[in-house]
Amino acid sequence: MPRHARAVSVVLAALVAATTATTAGTTPPAEAVPSASFFTRSYYMGDGSGAAARYLGCANGDKQGRMTLFFGSPTAVSGTYGATLWGAPNRTTSQVAATVKEVARGYVMCRESSTYRLLIGVGTSNSSIDGRSDTWLRGHGRAWATMVKNLSGWATAHYPDHVRIYAAWDAEPSWSRFSKAESWMHGYDDTTGARPLFANFSADGCPRTTSNNGSCNNGWNQQGIWHLAWQHNPAMPFPQIYATSGANANQWQRIDEYGASRGNGMFFTGAMSQWTACWQAGEGCWGIDATPRQSHDFLLWALNSREATRQPAIEAVTDIRWHS
Repeated sequence: MPRHARAVSVVLAALVAATTATTAGTTPPAEAVPSASFFTRSYYMGDGSGAAARYLGCANGDKQGRMTLFFGSPTAVSGTYGATLWGAPNRTTSQVAATVKEVARGYVMCRESSTYRLLIGVGTSNSSIDGRSDTWLRGHGRAWATMVKNLSGWATAHYPDHVRIYAAWDAEPSWSRFSKAESWMHGYDDTTGARPLFANFSADGCPRTTSNNGSCNNGWNQQGIWHLAWQHNPAMPFPQIYATSGANANQWQRIDEYGASRGNGMFFTGAMSQWTACWQAGEGCWGIDATPRQSHDFLLWALNSREATRQPAIEAVTDIRWHS
């Protein structure tokens, strides 16, 4: 289902938060942040147990705004649809939903202000899907949409003032053919009542200086990324901006410019960094070195470098880390 207007919705008044994390004895350099709730934390989920999920929710009681729980790539589990985790057994969509509920319960129990609200994106990716049939991918997209829709109803019934549920999708050109990603998105989008989806995409290999539908990695192009991240009605652009070179921000500005030249420029809901995840892995962070604040600023500056892509503000900033 296509979207036809640039400003598709009113920006929610949720401030988002910065992260200072420690795991495995590795701590990223400190970053000055304006307030406790200006950035949020997002997670690569490596533990789906109820106790770990509740603790994770409680540990984020000092935050509010948009964040994503990434459960890995689509997979089959016990004859039904599910997702991988990092270092933990695969989970069915029902098990993923149970984990998200525990995160929500922990958050509500420990939130530091009665006004705080967490907007949780329940994420999967396009990793390792090239071997799947289009029929299977559409089915998985529908199953994910149904799970997220049901979770949203549960959160509205139990925690209407404190938790909202969205989908999220880490779609990256290097990970699959475009046609396979499109099949998954059609399954999601075609589901009645599908919830909005955080498009936590990368723009691997896309042009930084032109907007004439240039090529990206793995046969993708600017049109394809714009189409998946914006033209599909549930999609809310919330891309990965992780390099202080400004490369990622420039790639997304050019993708937006491509859409604007066709009368349908994007509106960016947020920016996503990988600052803490990189340091937690104990690796040098060359090329993945943007802090959450820099991720936000680079994207906003790039968008405002051209009249066609101007945006007055970017509401959300989130930083990915490992959860295990």
